[in-house]
Amino acid sequence: MYRKLKLRRTLLRFSEPGPAYVPFIGDGDIAAELYGGFSIFGADLDSQRIQAARERLAGATLRVWDCNAWPFPRATEPFTLADFDAYSEPYASFRSFWEQAPHAEKMVLFFTDGHRQGIVRSGSWTRPDGKKVRLETTNERRAIFNKYFGRYILPWFKEYVEPYEVKVVTKYLRGMQLYWGAVIEHGDRESVQNGRQ
Repeated sequence: MYRKLKLRRTLLRFSEPGPAYVPFIGDGDIAAELYGGFSIFGADLDSQRIQAARERLAGATLRVWDCNAWPFPRATEPFTLADFDAYSEPYASFRSFWEQAPHAEKMVLFFTDGHRQGIVRSGSWTRPDGKKVRLETTNERRAIFNKYFGRYILPWFKEYVEPYEVKVVTKYLRGMQLYWGAVIEHGDRESVQNGRQ
């Protein structure tokens, strides 16, 4: 948890006020620690954990929902923050959010990605675009595993969010889990100063 919070604090200095989308919110621990200044919209499949989140996040808008689908179709204020802290698969939720939610011109996004485990252990990989791939050989698995973020995730993300531009990126690995975040801005806005790429 310490490193998760540290990664988020690194990028939250670039954040702007507004709504925060927190799918997979669980009992609201990260949101309670970091997102008190945002209007929180959260969802989770586990109704008991949503109830726990309600108790710690006064005023948050929370739903029991499959987070791979967008739970707030009536939301109209542009989101400035989204935190896809999924155990394994954050990108289906992100794609749903990106296609349906209103976006601010500057946004901070976080992801927890467990796909490297499946790649190296079984050769199964759901790419960030949702396509399922079977990697038959050890060499294929290692090639993707070793260059996973820089060669496969970040280039896809940069293309997917266009005309937004990725201004700052930070990441770390813990075992086979990838934790990363980005600051993005619509191409018409000025750059964030001196971010760590």
